[in-house]
Amino acid sequence: MRTSRASKQIEKVFQTLSPPVRRQTRSSSNPNALRSFAYTDGSNGHVEPKLPPSDDDTSSLSSLSSVNTVDIEDIMEPPAKRRKRTVNAPPPRRTSSRPSAKGPDRTVEKAVKTEPVAQKTRRVPARKIKNEDGSIKVEPPSNWDTIYATVKRMREANPTAPVDTMGCAELYWRASSLRDRRFQTLIALMLSSQTKDTVTAVAMQRLHTELGDGEPPLVKTSVIKEETDDSSQPAKPPRDSTLNLENILVVSPERLNELIRTVGFHNNKTKYIKAAAVILRDQYHGDIPSTAEELMKLPGVGPKMAYLCMSAAWGKHEGIGVDVHVHRITNLWGWHQTKTPEDTRKALQSWLPKDKWHEINKLLVGLGQTVCLPVGRKCGNCELAGTKLCKSEIKGLGSKRKDFPKEESLGKTFLDLPETVKRRILEYAGLLRPCLINITKEHTRRTLAIATDCTRGPIRETKGSWIAFVDRACTHPQLPTAVFQTSRAVRDEIAPMFFGLNKFSATLYKKADLYKFSCAMLWGLEHLKYLHIDLGPSDKRFLKLNQGIHRVIINMWAAFCSLAAQRMPSLTCFSLKCRVKDLEVATRLMCAMDPFPTLSQCAIHFSQYQENDIRPVAKRSCLRLTDNLGARPPFPFLRLPKEVQLLILEQLLINRPDPYVVASEYRRNIITLQDRRRQRPTIYPLTCCGTCSPLRTTCFCYSRQTAFSTSCSCFSSPTPYFLVSRGFYRDARRVFFSKNNFAFTDEDPDLVMRLLNSIPTSSFMQIRHLTFKFPSTFRTPARYAHRVEDAALLSWAVLRRFIREHFDISRLSLMIIDMGTKNQNPMATPNRNKYLRKLLRAFADLRGLKDFRVYLADERLFEKDAERAVLGSACIGRSKPSHMPFIGKKHLTA
Repeated sequence: MRTSRASKQIEKVFQTLSPPVRRQTRSSSNPNALRSFAYTDGSNGHVEPKLPPSDDDTSSLSSLSSVNTVDIEDIMEPPAKRRKRTVNAPPPRRTSSRPSAKGPDRTVEKAVKTEPVAQKTRRVPARKIKNEDGSIKVEPPSNWDTIYATVKRMREANPTAPVDTMGCAELYWRASSLRDRRFQTLIALMLSSQTKDTVTAVAMQRLHTELGDGEPPLVKTSVIKEETDDSSQPAKPPRDSTLNLENILVVSPERLNELIRTVGFHNNKTKYIKAAAVILRDQYHGDIPSTAEELMKLPGVGPKMAYLCMSAAWGKHEGIGVDVHVHRITNLWGWHQTKTPEDTRKALQSWLPKDKWHEINKLLVGLGQTVCLPVGRKCGNCELAGTKLCKSEIKGLGSKRKDFPKEESLGKTFLDLPETVKRRILEYAGLLRPCLINITKEHTRRTLAIATDCTRGPIRETKGSWIAFVDRACTHPQLPTAVFQTSRAVRDEIAPMFFGLNKFSATLYKKADLYKFSCAMLWGLEHLKYLHIDLGPSDKRFLKLNQGIHRVIINMWAAFCSLAAQRMPSLTCFSLKCRVKDLEVATRLMCAMDPFPTLSQCAIHFSQYQENDIRPVAKRSCLRLTDNLGARPPFPFLRLPKEVQLLILEQLLINRPDPYVVASEYRRNIITLQDRRRQRPTIYPLTCCGTCSPLRTTCFCYSRQTAFSTSCSCFSSPTPYFLVSRGFYRDARRVFFSKNNFAFTDEDPDLVMRLLNSIPTSSFMQIRHLTFKFPSTFRTPARYAHRVEDAALLSWAVLRRFIREHFDISRLSLMIIDMGTKNQNPMATPNRNKYLRKLLRAFADLRGLKDFRVYLADERLFEKDAERAVLGSACIGRSKPSHMPFIGKKHLTA
């Protein structure tokens, strides 16, 4: 019989689909040959004839072979599942052809050890419970908090999911305004529907850079023009994003569709974005709605996008953003049985605490992207494996978790330590310092010292023009910024302590400095508390309302104030130093600080000279920024107990440092009587109280300079306290005159008499300590006339008589200190000592003083003789310090 061509082709197809024939032995071929002769019920008596054996081995490959072939449907269909066997089902019986050796009456019993089966804990999903009063309460699922804490710990230990770095909340442009950032977040959420985060990030990057025509515009901080410096190249200014509402309205649908063509359903999303932009312009003044209900009215925005946008753009957590990952994983855990993500959102919001509404989306989305995948779940890499908490766990998979050791073997990490221990670790690492951190110059520091000593004394001595301090500079090494790159969790944990406990300063001399400050501090500005700004031209000129660099600095200061108002809500202590002598410039600088956050301490320095017309501007601005300018009800001081009133008066009138007393041997109850309106020469610098600067950067004391600080504790005139009331005057005068040590720093007795004439006699009677300090600049008596010594001694006689008549001698302690003639002409020392002997012997007419002490820098041996002339034998045997009081050893060798 001829075989047609069609049948031959069909035969070849079936041969290719047939499995390869295995090698058969003689013993295995016989049952195959006899298989066709077996009796079956379906044979109907038909017996196939036995084929003769063939010598050709290839005959088994024929289409008539007895080996079963595999059909094409069998290849495509998955294998059938095994039939589950019940616990009580008997095992299959095995028959054996070997005769049994056991007798009919012989039985064998096997002892089987029975153990009680542990009863499994029942998983209960979220359920509604009706209370006795009829109200319905939603009970959360069993062990939900344990599951949540385990997954959160696992995600924090390895934040490598795409949502951690490329989520919709992270795709806004950092240099854009707040309005544009909110709009960019909404666009990212609209593009993320049915699209992976990596693809959404690529599309958003194209919108940020390619949407507008031409180059992207500069940010607001770099609109300022600046005179370029030949010595240094200015930093490259940042560019703003092209993704804003205006560009979306202008761009054509074809161009927009081409930019987002990589995302899913880009045609529909193009229509939705264009339609939503028109609604935002017409109904919401160019901004996105501030409620979830209004957001869901926009085309293409559902509940998930609305609630995620409220959290990311506005910081309001009004609902849970549930996508396919959250819906799928919560159902796998058995928390509820819902059909749609919207049902899952309602179920979760009925029992999940509100503080977890924002983080659960990122938590479960990252878990669904890395471990609990939609297809091929990696249960072996999950922390819930083996804990019997996840009812959908695929058992039998070996654990592959190498990066997640057990909590017992891992121990505590840095994130689990107490707050005090974290601070000590950061101090040891050099991230927490008591000294000032200059952001502008920190990257150029090359200090390699390990043991540092940057301590500062409570009273700080100035030098030169009393702006720079005598204290030595910081010896700390450069900041170890590599610690911030350890992980995001460690960086977020360190940021509040690093920016909240350290004191920072920055110099704003050109617009590149502001850009550098923004790049270095923008990620932690919300935690910043202490900041000092040095503003002005780099050549230390006075700032004016001129063109060029002056205009650049004024505009840059306005941009900085706007940045502080938007990004520094925690700022509490702020100080500004800028060289200004024009009233208009000072007023413009202070007006720019109107949007500043409310401060607790503020200090402003304009000039080292006295500018009386600018001083009120700085004072008013500091009081306004600290919220102390408005009228407030008076404090009920007179209702306090008398003891408390006296303690407050002592703090106000005694414990105040005098800036005209040097800081080497300082006492807080010393007040110098001198002409304080006289301009202070540089050879007599001021002494800073140490509290005027919130950051201890420079001196902001009110005396002899144009500056003001809300925290300055320097001595000021007690006249305002004397004018409160008559009773208040009596208490304040008694405390002020009886517990302070009044010192005259001039040797001329006529000047001393002029100062004493302004004090009433009733106040003189309460003075208990009086000091005369003769400065070292006077080599001879201060009065130059015929017979100079006799004229000076006569004036001193008048002064002593005044002391006898107006002071309470029996309670007065007198002290005379002479600084000597060191570093002066050595020939003047013998004449100077001879004059002092005559003067001190004349003090014998003040016998009856409570105490009298003399300190002479050039003739220490005459001190006891002078004291014996006034006190007699009462001064014999009493101790005396080796150094001069409130002057110090430093000035004896200067």
